Amino acid sequence: MIASSAGDGKVSVQELRGSQILHCICHKSRVKRLATCPVVSTMFWSASEDSKVIQYDLRQPHICTSQTANLFLSFGSHCEIKCIAVNPTKPHYIAVGCNDAYVRIYDRRKIKTCILSEINHSISEYTYPSSSTLTDPNVVQYYAPGHIAIDNADISSIRHAVTYIEFNSAGSEMLVNMGGEHLYLFNIENVKPVSEIRFPSLSRSRTKYKTFQCKCKPEECSSYNQQIYSGELSPSKDLCACFYMRRGYHSYKRRMGDLYAAARDFLHVIQKWPHERKAYVYLIRCLVELGWLEDATRWYDYLCQLDPAFTSDKQQSKGRKKDIDTLEAIEPEQAEVERRLDSMDYDLRFLGHCNTTTDIMEANFLGNDFICAGSDTGVIFIWEKKTQSIINALVGDMSIVNCLQPHPSTCLIASSGIDVSVKLWSPMPESNSENSRVIKDCNSLVKANQTRILMDPFGTVLLGMGFNMPETLVSSEREILAAISEMPNCEAS
Repeated sequence: MIASSAGDGKVSVQELRGSQILHCICHKSRVKRLATCPVVSTMFWSASEDSKVIQYDLRQPHICTSQTANLFLSFGSHCEIKCIAVNPTKPHYIAVGCNDAYVRIYDRRKIKTCILSEINHSISEYTYPSSSTLTDPNVVQYYAPGHIAIDNADISSIRHAVTYIEFNSAGSEMLVNMGGEHLYLFNIENVKPVSEIRFPSLSRSRTKYKTFQCKCKPEECSSYNQQIYSGELSPSKDLCACFYMRRGYHSYKRRMGDLYAAARDFLHVIQKWPHERKAYVYLIRCLVELGWLEDATRWYDYLCQLDPAFTSDKQQSKGRKKDIDTLEAIEPEQAEVERRLDSMDYDLRFLGHCNTTTDIMEANFLGNDFICAGSDTGVIFIWEKKTQSIINALVGDMSIVNCLQPHPSTCLIASSGIDVSVKLWSPMPESNSENSRVIKDCNSLVKANQTRILMDPFGTVLLGMGFNMPETLVSSEREILAAISEMPNCEAS
């Protein structure tokens, strides 16, 4: 059987020989994704921009005008569901991504499906989701990068959207492609709350402050100051505190989630080497720059208790509040705000691609050791998961590469985007021949992509028309166009 959905809001299931089994017109807007149950072949779910997730079971008849209880989730009118995924080893967990920065994982064992007609006129405009569909307040857990989770807890922001969710084969890791940001990997079996960085742990030792002594070899500390986006500052083993201090220091000078990543590095030093005073100072500075003044003050007071000799001016904890761009002042319910503040933080971050133009861009696991994703520039990125470093960048399309799916059992990738063709990728034979699709100056391309992400939507449109292009963007565009010109033209059959 084959299940499909489309922009007309219809969901269809057909046998391979063409006999139609199901034709659903319950959704009122585009259906973005379907997700199947790995243990029950007759069950699947549809996620639509009409803010609803519908559950199907082919063992039961489905008539759209009937009183069948098949509504799984219903969100408010300002919510558009972009993606959905089912955990392959724990299929009772279903992850949902919307036009905000939060991935919500629901336990469907605790959700009672309801009749669609009962919910249509009873949902508050800003409900996130309707409480009438949830029978247990602990039915859902939120996941989001800490800097986004906290800054957007009480607002509805247009800057981010979850465009794709994918679980690894073991069901222990969740990869999230965050529109307007980066790729994030969450370890759902060893989670850390975003609140960990906000509150000093009272259980930490209050022993007297001691000066930290670096135990690294000189060659291990010689080149930390370059290529953070390419992964050279990612640890390949358990290093001493100076590695995280240096990486955090260089991330501190950047933008787009780097400031929060720096704060995480300083927090790691504090947790493992609690006597390193500089880590507290830099963590406080990061919190101030993030606009989290109350959290910065808590950490400052905690540092003063640990080290009374610390006499820095407390005014360093008094920074200006960072402005947040929002579409309009839409305030979620208090229960929704609390769930967002209780979000679980990411484990790894993958930098380099650009995801700002479409809301369907995918990212996937390549086996157990690699990550792949498309980009707005038509480039396919491949990262090593352990080090988060880019190991390859390939020109995939003349425009955006949205879809990227690995073969389940062999080394083969299928890609597609705005172009009319679907491309299959496999390893080249070992020879001295040069692959014209490989991006040679990956660092320039990565920097250009970060520039694209920071642009406003109008600037992105102008960029696409060739106006006001920074030199870093110009050089990367030239290399991509040169690679495209050497590609064979595939005619549609």
